[in-house]
Amino acid sequence: MTGSKPVAMMITILGISIATLTLAIQCSGDRCLSGLNHKAMPGPEPGMRACKLYSQSSCCFSNYTEELAVTPVTKVQNTYWNRCGNLSSRCEEYMKKIDCFYHCSPHAFNWINPNNSYSILAVPICQGFCDDWFAACRDDLTCTRNWLSDWEWDDQGNNCRSECIPFHQMYKDGKDLCGNMWGTTFNVISCPCHCLMMDDDDNNMVEYLVRHRGTSISTEAKHAELMKAPFCQKRHKNLPDRKEKEKEKKGTK
Repeated sequence: MTGSKPVAMMITILGISIATLTLAIQCSGDRCLSGLNHKAMPGPEPGMRACKLYSQSSCCFSNYTEELAVTPVTKVQNTYWNRCGNLSSRCEEYMKKIDCFYHCSPHAFNWINPNNSYSILAVPICQGFCDDWFAACRDDLTCTRNWLSDWEWDDQGNNCRSECIPFHQMYKDGKDLCGNMWGTTFNVISCPCHCLMMDDDDNNMVEYLVRHRGTSISTEAKHAELMKAPFCQKRHKNLPDRKEKEKEKKGTK
């Protein structure tokens, strides 16, 4: 009988570990970063004027989106977007998507930087999104390669240290843009079923990525299994429509 106590204890510990793991998976993303404009916990924000993708569960208050709801955007908080002139509407659209994800998405917490609680690290972003972003901003002007570290700051906000040049001169391509404009925030992924597109398809994608964190899809079997997933098939089905919409927007830039 005395030998049963260690066994019972091991079962109890195992049960607690499984319950904790299950809870972590279920609650993943149900927290927010600790930035200046972040809420403590995500919740509904029906009055959002921008970033409406996250209105049902937002990590930002609705009033944060007021500066993002106008076109052109000149400044968000203390950061000017127009130091090299106003961005084109297409370029601005992608800048807003990135800002909304960081400030408002309840999913951003899944990639919290282990060295601080207000930034994110190596978020898997789709190369297709990056290529579209690069195409949208190609002829717009910027004076900084890394928007997190390359500005000169004073009481008036951010200022250029270098001359303004087109995006296509500052960055080689979409991968270069996503991999450097926000420092180490993003990790560019070529497989469209293993990354974020900053749209409403990302919900199921985030759940999959969190559940399979630390695993590899390099084997043919795992890749084939992933390609059969409903959310992956939906994304592949939507890609042609997305490309067609990008062509239409390009024609109206």
